[in-house]
Amino acid sequence: MRDTKLKLTSHVGRDLLASASIFKSEQAVVWEYVVNSLQYVEEGIAPKVDVRVSQSEKLIEISDNGRGMTDEDLARFFTMHGENLDRVRGRPGRGKFGTGKSAAFGIAKALVVDTRRDGIRNRVILTREAIDNSSGKDVPLEWVVRNEATTLANGTTISIAHVMLPRLLTAPIIEYIERNLQSFRTLQPEVAVNEHLCQYREPEVAETFEFQPTTEQEKLLDKAILTIKVARSPLPEPEIGVAVTAGVGALVAIETGGIERKEFGNYLFGEIDCPAIEKRQSTIEPYDPSRNLQLNIRHPVCAVLIPFIASKLEEVRLAQVRKMHEARRSEQARRLEQEARKIAELLNKDFATVVARLDGIRSAAASAARGVAKFGRLAESGADPTAFIEGIQTPADVEIPEPRKRLGAGADGRTAPDVPRRAELNEKGTTAADPSGGDGNKPRPRGGFRVEYRQLGEKEYRSKYDPSNLTILINLDHRAVRNALAASGGNTDDVSFRRLSYELAFTEYSLALGWEMANRDPGMPADDVLYEIRVALNRVAVAAADLYSKSA
Repeated sequence: MRDTKLKLTSHVGRDLLASASIFKSEQAVVWEYVVNSLQYVEEGIAPKVDVRVSQSEKLIEISDNGRGMTDEDLARFFTMHGENLDRVRGRPGRGKFGTGKSAAFGIAKALVVDTRRDGIRNRVILTREAIDNSSGKDVPLEWVVRNEATTLANGTTISIAHVMLPRLLTAPIIEYIERNLQSFRTLQPEVAVNEHLCQYREPEVAETFEFQPTTEQEKLLDKAILTIKVARSPLPEPEIGVAVTAGVGALVAIETGGIERKEFGNYLFGEIDCPAIEKRQSTIEPYDPSRNLQLNIRHPVCAVLIPFIASKLEEVRLAQVRKMHEARRSEQARRLEQEARKIAELLNKDFATVVARLDGIRSAAASAARGVAKFGRLAESGADPTAFIEGIQTPADVEIPEPRKRLGAGADGRTAPDVPRRAELNEKGTTAADPSGGDGNKPRPRGGFRVEYRQLGEKEYRSKYDPSNLTILINLDHRAVRNALAASGGNTDDVSFRRLSYELAFTEYSLALGWEMANRDPGMPADDVLYEIRVALNRVAVAAADLYSKSA
């Protein structure tokens, strides 16, 4: 009699390539192996990882001083979706989805694992050709060295060979590693990429806040302590938000609570260690294997943790906004703001001229009308605004929208639609507004660069560009700026102070244009970027030549 039972089966090769497809860049692939090297070391040993990236050889090698693997460990490593023994024994960390054997094939054709443990060496090769030619039941590996005696210390070298990317870039790898090292700082790791020593550099902190869950929240979060820090200057977008770990070194998410696009939101970062994410038994996973650093709000612990983080981030953000608006009410602050507006007006006049010329050339050439640039095209709004919307310039009261109604099981309420909210100016308001432009139901703030004087800390640069809202910040805490203002007796109209302000703003503006051009066109030659920076700097300096010798 024929067996009519159905069985769930899997094609191992296709399964592995499906797992590999979530690793689309060299930085994601390298971090997958670096983070394993950081976590799986013997007790009391500081992890050391050496990453070699070779464009000519199309090769990436990650070598570590970890504890290495035996032949039995390798068998588990090459088991699809196999969970490592550390997790089975209750040690929090990675290895949950077993993606180590597949990550390399997101960008390359071969993975070589050379590992030593307790004087025994093993070397195994897995190729894309073997995966493609497999029957589906399993994929053969080439065991080049098996249980060979060695004098080499414990450790593993991962080789990602025959990389298929047209350009193998080290800068994104370095940036990605440095950004993620924060969750391993207690281990004092050392990671080098070619000749560069990667280090996590915590931004200079102005204030630190700690929050504990309520008694009700503790039922799911235990006694996880949330730490939120206020940076002295704006943070790059990847550094904004709270790093969520499920045990030391097990970074599982970066939660922003939606503050990254709000006033002062890009100054906030922090951390929370919540092992309950892993300990709580649930059929719903708290996060997926794609390493997208997003929690699943449908998981019981995450459903409490996400709102907890978001509410505290918003609480700190609003407090900082109030402080900033209060500080702006001083006489000197008002004068500095006036000076900043003069500089911004000159910069935007230059930018508007450049945009107009480009539009004219493209129109005359009858070419397709591409957007000049998403980063600062001036909106065509009137000079005298008749309405205001939620923004960042002027204290105001912003309307509070009605709670969004649930439209079914798919609406989890995590993000609200990006619709501008109306506002009324109010000097004592706790939020802020910008002038709106345009007609219809969706007013928009007028575009362009802004200039602001801020206290960014003594260790920060003299000036800084904040690309998230096109703002050039002049650092009042920097010794050069502070001394110039002191020498003028606090008079912002002093010629020497104004000259320094203009020099800083013009330089930052020119660099900002170059940065935005390069960001928009990563293939733009460095010489072209430098040329554009030099031309822009000369252009605005000439336009403001008379202002250098005048008082206001």
